[in-house]
Amino acid sequence: MVARPEGMREASTVIQRKFPLVSIMLFCGVLACGSAWPRNVALLIGVGRFSDPGMDLNNRLLGTDPDLDAMQEALIGWQFDLKDIKVLRNRDATHDQILAQIAALEQRSVPGDTVLLYYSGHGTSANDEDNMFDLPYATGAWVPYDFDPNDFDNRKSKLIIGRRDLVGPLSELDKGGRFVVVISDSCFSGQVVRSFGAGHSHTRYLPLKSRDLGVAAASPAPAVAASSVRPPPPPYPYVHVVLLSAASDSESGADLSTQRDLEIFPTLDGKFHGAFTDAVLRLMGGQLTQAGGGPMLPGTFTYSQGKEAVRGFLESRHLAQHPQLLPALAEDKEDVGALPFLKGTPAPGAVAATSATPGALPAAAGRATLRVRLESAPAGLKSAIAALAGVTVVDGESPSDLIVRQHDAQIDVLGAAGDPILTAAASGPTSTKRISAQAWLDRALPRATDRVGLRAETDPGSRGSTFVQCESFVFEVRLEKPAYVMLLDLDPQGGLTVLYPARASERKLIASGAPQAIPGSRPQDRIVVTPPFGTDEVTVLAFEQPPNFLVELTGSQRFETSDGRAELLARGLAQSVGAVSVQRLDVHTYAGHGKTSCGA
Repeated sequence: MVARPEGMREASTVIQRKFPLVSIMLFCGVLACGSAWPRNVALLIGVGRFSDPGMDLNNRLLGTDPDLDAMQEALIGWQFDLKDIKVLRNRDATHDQILAQIAALEQRSVPGDTVLLYYSGHGTSANDEDNMFDLPYATGAWVPYDFDPNDFDNRKSKLIIGRRDLVGPLSELDKGGRFVVVISDSCFSGQVVRSFGAGHSHTRYLPLKSRDLGVAAASPAPAVAASSVRPPPPPYPYVHVVLLSAASDSESGADLSTQRDLEIFPTLDGKFHGAFTDAVLRLMGGQLTQAGGGPMLPGTFTYSQGKEAVRGFLESRHLAQHPQLLPALAEDKEDVGALPFLKGTPAPGAVAATSATPGALPAAAGRATLRVRLESAPAGLKSAIAALAGVTVVDGESPSDLIVRQHDAQIDVLGAAGDPILTAAASGPTSTKRISAQAWLDRALPRATDRVGLRAETDPGSRGSTFVQCESFVFEVRLEKPAYVMLLDLDPQGGLTVLYPARASERKLIASGAPQAIPGSRPQDRIVVTPPFGTDEVTVLAFEQPPNFLVELTGSQRFETSDGRAELLARGLAQSVGAVSVQRLDVHTYAGHGKTSCGA
């Protein structure tokens, strides 16, 4: 469970504020994201084949060629001129040619242009300085066509390493007045904390290390080495470079490249694709919806909104990869995440746009019903879950909010993307209690709106809100209008805790504009991950007017949905005056092998 430290010292505390252990932001800033502006210049790179026969046989990706073709076509629909789109495919995408064409982007563009760098292929990374390739810590690497795994002495030199090879040219474009968008459909993780949800699909992660650097893909929650707390990341080095990556620094990504894949995850054109690229293409084609239900039409959404829509689409397909947007809120000094995606300039007639004003993405608040998909669940458990208020049981591959599996004497409750929420005894009430509590919260929360302009995330921002024992984080909140903020935690066992405000001094109006660290920016305000582990759902609410119940609930420690405080909360939310914005964040925590404490 996620918990503030004041008065929360009991053994059930999952996360406590203790001391600063700044965690690593995988340096995806090295690989960025996006689309373009006034004049649009693009470099598209796709590597699914390799010059080395063994590498080609064992690591071939079938989705990269269709990715390149579809992305080029989509960019033309967004007012990219064909002559301004350079494509490097397989044998043309060698180490030297990739670096040469990235360097050439400066000559191909002028100040004020938008430069798009897109990569589709394998990725790798280091989570420890002591790895086979001595990769710089907190960085990612792309794998070019001429990478030779048998050439031990030169393998590192043949990777496209972010901090070594990309920071320089991207920084020059940034300082030279270009707006740079990097979209990377690859994996950068040296530790796959969450296993890929669809085991039959190929991964775009290439493990190129001599030893386990942290986490093995296990169910329900993998353990990590005692030394696996990740060091602080280097600062994000850019101002006008945006990265949209396929996964967090603890995940792999999928290549949908079998007929079985296409049966389960149909792509927009029926061809093989990276799962992330397929989602981005749908976004650019106006096929995705905002979390609140509205259409994501070109010209009406921002980079932040686009990331959330892509992420929600992948989650709805039960794919355990969570796209990330950098710079994170804490380091986005000029709020580039709130700029119109590709500057909102689709070609006339490409997709009908609306006059909606871009802003922060309305996040899903209350759901009409909680959809629970049962896998390997006995009839008795199915009946118990179906009888819960606000719950609908769905079967097969139907869209769902929760997944329930029983194995032996245990029950696993998982999120829509397969993220472990809770493992409990089949004979006990804990699993149904957690499901019931989430259904109650869904009914209590106001419907999705964003009139306050709320954006919230965990910091460090590249982790996908996934943290290992003894790592630390804070929440970052950014508002378009001043508001009173409340953080409400639903823990894996179904209990509720008010994380913020925890004291009277925190019941204050938070200014708009600059991001605000919550609980605070001091080292002692950081939240540290401790047992028990699982998934906490943290609801961030921003009120235009202070709600009446805020005083009574300030600092409320763990309570049940049957408690009077829950009734006070539900009634107060229903009677709130003024605009209310809601965003829900899943915080995933995992055990560290051999750890019993995180220090003093």
